[in-house]
Amino acid sequence: IMKIKKIRIKTKDEFYGGILTAAEAMAHGRKPPSLRGEFFESLEAVRNVLTEKRLALWRLIRDQHPASILELSKLAERDFKSVHQDVAMLVAVGLVELRKGKGKRGDIQRPVSLADTLQLEVA
Repeated sequence: IMKIKKIRIKTKDEFYGGILTAAEAMAHGRKPPSLRGEFFESLEAVRNVLTEKRLALWRLIRDQHPASILELSKLAERDFKSVHQDVAMLVAVGLVELRKGKGKRGDIQRPVSLADTLQLEVA
């Protein structure tokens, strides 16, 4: 089953309106509408988070399944610190998950892609 991650662009008014609708539903004992997904205010905001280098890392994680962030940095031919920071951003937006494991020198974190494709949706 192909996993699709939706990246949505909404204005602040649309975003806060959705939160208000959910709060009103809960206040009246109804189930709130789902607010799941990654929301950004503009295409520029998406580009600031999903840079070419971060998207390249996500593709490597998705396609090559590196055993650790160190292995990912070697695959990407980038320094560990920068890769680690970019992976943290990918985790924050829900594209990647870090799974704990055992390595030769202790615990490691294996990056795992949570999506097969990205879909951009403009509201």
